[in-house]
Amino acid sequence: MKTDKDYKRYKITPDGISPRGIPGFGEGLVVVDSDEHDEEGHITENLSLRTKMVNKRLKKLELIKGEIIPPELVGSKNYKTLMVGWGSTYHVVKEALEHLGRDDISFLHFKQVYPLHPFASDYLKKARCRVIIENNATSQFGTLVELCTGIDIEKKILKYNGLPFSLEEVVESIKTL
Repeated sequence: MKTDKDYKRYKITPDGISPRGIPGFGEGLVVVDSDEHDEEGHITENLSLRTKMVNKRLKKLELIKGEIIPPELVGSKNYKTLMVGWGSTYHVVKEALEHLGRDDISFLHFKQVYPLHPFASDYLKKARCRVIIENNATSQFGTLVELCTGIDIEKKILKYNGLPFSLEEVVESIKTL
């Protein structure tokens, strides 16, 4: 958007979403800041303004909750073991399950990691065993899932050497469950 001279990067709006200007396109100065700031982007320690800006950000979260992408269940609906993952784990886990041909294990894949879709808890509760598969050392998404649902993910398949999972690695990991 072209910015006017009085452009406010963090303008308080009814839905919490401020108009986003393009730097250098218009007369207005586009300022960004990670500290608390006023509507124009200037750092502030004003307590009432801080409250207004936090409320503005919370309005955005409510809008996002109305458009949450549900997770996709890959495999049988009659699973006993549920693998949980996101992002790049999709194709390799799907292929591993097809390769093994087991209908007691399914995969719940998230395209959007936050906020979690409300139905995620239903899938997790149904499983006798839950397994997170992630490309990091600390099971970051698994921790988020547990925090948001209160449901423990008992087992973890983690890889953090910088490479994606191979089909063989996932197949062997599933065989040990």
